[in-house]
Amino acid sequence: MTPIGPASPAPESPALDDTAESGPDTAATAAAFSKRAEVALLVQQARQQQVQGRLDRMKADFNQAQEERSEMLREMNALRDMALEQAKKDDEVLKKYIAMI
Repeated sequence: MTPIGPASPAPESPALDDTAESGPDTAATAAAFSKRAEVALLVQQARQQQVQGRLDRMKADFNQAQEERSEMLREMNALRDMALEQAKKDDEVLKKYIAMI
């Protein structure tokens, strides 16, 4: 039988110091990561600006096309109204000519 006694002490490892400054490798890695994140953000913003620019151009083109279409419809309505008035006047002239005969 083995005697029951105090457990043998575990080998002590050096305590981690939470307040110690990070090593140069960690600082360089963090700076590189920060730089990559900044570049990625700038690229994303540039893409968003390009997409927004295309959307703005499409909106402007659509609005211009709608304005042109509306103007054409107004002109067509005005021409139709003028043609109807001219037809009425032609009918009146024809009636007066027939009445003279």
